[in-house]
Amino acid sequence: MILLKHLGWRVALALSVLSLALYSCSPDISLIRVAPPKQRAVLSVWLWPGSGLETMIKQYAEEQSGVDVDIVISQYDDVLPGLMSSLATRSKAPDLVLLDASQLGEMKRYREQFYNLYDFGDERTRFLEWKWRLAENRDGAFLFALPADIGPVALAYRRDLFEAAGLPAERDAVSEAFPDWDALESAGLQLKEKTGAALFDNMNNVFQSYFNQFDGQYLGSRTGRLSPRVKEAWDRAVRFQQLGLIAGLPSQTTEWADGAVNGRFAAVLAPSWLHGMLKKNAPATRGLWDLAKAPGLPSGWKGSFLAIPKTSGQPREAYALASWLTTPQRQLATFRSNGNFPSTPTLYSTRDFLDVRDPFFNDAPTGQIYAYAALRLNYAYGHSADSSVESLLREGLRRVEKGEARPEQAWRDVEKRIQQIDKGE
Repeated sequence: MILLKHLGWRVALALSVLSLALYSCSPDISLIRVAPPKQRAVLSVWLWPGSGLETMIKQYAEEQSGVDVDIVISQYDDVLPGLMSSLATRSKAPDLVLLDASQLGEMKRYREQFYNLYDFGDERTRFLEWKWRLAENRDGAFLFALPADIGPVALAYRRDLFEAAGLPAERDAVSEAFPDWDALESAGLQLKEKTGAALFDNMNNVFQSYFNQFDGQYLGSRTGRLSPRVKEAWDRAVRFQQLGLIAGLPSQTTEWADGAVNGRFAAVLAPSWLHGMLKKNAPATRGLWDLAKAPGLPSGWKGSFLAIPKTSGQPREAYALASWLTTPQRQLATFRSNGNFPSTPTLYSTRDFLDVRDPFFNDAPTGQIYAYAALRLNYAYGHSADSSVESLLREGLRRVEKGEARPEQAWRDVEKRIQQIDKGE
């Protein structure tokens, strides 16, 4: 009304007639509509305990005005069953899920259930080439996930237990005294005799670290049968177990945590991401641990990846988060806080990276120690059945560890099951 009074009566009358006409013909045009406020995207992210990504994800949500994040923590062994169930029922599925190399290998059989991340970008120049290749399908046309961390291996050891056994305890002396597996075996026997502690936590960690010194492929490229390196690694783990050098404590269990605190084992063949697990489960041992080079050739686990299932209704927002988490800057931050070793090699020669030290491990120069192994890893593209083979080998070792099967029988059982998989049975 105030506006009409200043326009004059003729203009006001014309506007009134026009308004009535519009109202009678097109009522929607005459109504003033206010758009509802844009809803914030809520991303569901699935992680496992000790991933070290929670803090960075919360930071991202605080910095992005249009994004909220719901973090779901599941036990490692529950991730794949939960994901398969959610994909089948199309409910409670994550927008972004953390998978390790074995889990990703298994999910590659369900390509139609995942977004091709090449539809959102191509950031391969940031990452180690072998790590990027592991995230692709065989012809390189489909990208299942963005590479997160990798897992170069070092020897994490209890200084107090090594000293009690009369073994070298300074990190450089440990690296020099135990350059190979035979030397470490002798040290383990001395440790067992003097302290009663086992050298290592479980057979699978010994097996994996030994096997991963090589090309990381379980099956021969032509035969489809187990590589001779697999049996070599199996025999090493069995020998250590038969000599009493294995505590028999599966990783990521309460028993393992208790063993770490109570000194039931004196060393761990530790991928860098295991730092977070030790810090969370055995905080009272801070400063008792140290790091040295692992025995034998440089070894490493293939690390983890961030994938976007097709059930996500916000794939671009999920990709933006995954891309942000895997930048060199954020990977360096996560390495500092949790030990997740970056998959972005441009960091490895920077002063910020090489100067990283960890008070939990007696101020060991973690950047330098792990970079030594990381720069020497170069895994080939894995066979699609690798994840199933790994699972069978892990279960076979557990049976031996628990006394449920003799090593020879457990090995024959593994070979038989792998042949059945190869035949599609």
